Amino acid sequence: MADTKNHASPPASLAEVGQYSVGLTLVFVLASACWVLLPYTGDLFAALVFLMAIVLAGTWWNRGPVLLMAVVSALVWNYFFIPPQFTLHIDKPQDMVMFSLFFVVALSMGHLITKLRAREAALAQQHEEREHLLELKHRAELLAESERLHRTLLDSVAHELKTPIAIIRTALDGLGQGNVYAAEIETANRRLQRIVENFLEMTRVESEALEPQPDWCEIGDVLHAATTPIQHELAAHKLRISGADDMPLLRLDSRLVAQVLGNVLHNASRYAPAGTDIEIHTALADGRLELRVRDHGPGLPLGSEDQLFEKFYRAPDSPAGGTGLGLAIARGLMRAMKGDIEARTHPEGGAEFVLHLPVKTREAT
Repeated sequence: MADTKNHASPPASLAEVGQYSVGLTLVFVLASACWVLLPYTGDLFAALVFLMAIVLAGTWWNRGPVLLMAVVSALVWNYFFIPPQFTLHIDKPQDMVMFSLFFVVALSMGHLITKLRAREAALAQQHEEREHLLELKHRAELLAESERLHRTLLDSVAHELKTPIAIIRTALDGLGQGNVYAAEIETANRRLQRIVENFLEMTRVESEALEPQPDWCEIGDVLHAATTPIQHELAAHKLRISGADDMPLLRLDSRLVAQVLGNVLHNASRYAPAGTDIEIHTALADGRLELRVRDHGPGLPLGSEDQLFEKFYRAPDSPAGGTGLGLAIARGLMRAMKGDIEARTHPEGGAEFVLHLPVKTREAT
């Protein structure tokens, strides 16, 4: 036998059941009062009282109880008030017309009033939704303005710091190599300079003012431009490069690619133990340049593959220092060049970052 349990109509709510009960009770009370007043008012008075009750009920109740109240009121008026009384039979044509009109008017009023209530409820809901959308729009505008001020502040601070960094650099050159504090000051100055450059680059990426300038270049030149500024950070590791010797000329923005690769290598140098290798593998496939950077450190925290590229994100066991902007900038630059960057834990251990970039190629002459 087919299971009809899931197809049964939902039971009426307790409130609606109460409306049915109150409606029938109200008809009985009004009929009793009109019956007492019948010698003084006539049968039309009862019809008007019933109609008034139906109108008032329609302003508060659901459609079903109001329509039932209209039907019962018409039958009660016919049975008790229209001659001959205590029967549903009507002798006079005018009484038949009056009863028919009462029946139609009662049903129509009950239906129209409940329909108006439903429309009012829909309008109220639309108003609430509109208010909610306006609130969301206002909140989004505030967030956008806050983000704009945040970028402006970072850009202003970063520009203001460039001058003292340059002065410190000049002062270091004057101190010479014999000063015992020179190496520490140089390390701190280099770190500060990198932070300032990251702030400036992040504001350019987020403002969408970055326009790649592709040109023909050799991948070896890009690798050299990426590793030279971070030679100090890479000194504790052995850099192994493969695949670069067989590469044709590539049309890309060498400055941006070098910056992305430099950020990834800097990140690898921070997390990989001293003395371990950092590997760079280059390849071409279907008009896309692929750069793989792998270290031999602890790998990525589970589930952090996408979080790594969020602004200011730092893994729980991150070394001291850093702002958490390097990888966010790397992804922003790659996407500005119509490419992307992904991260994963290598099956044999360590973290691996894969850069994908569409390029045009040309054999060197």
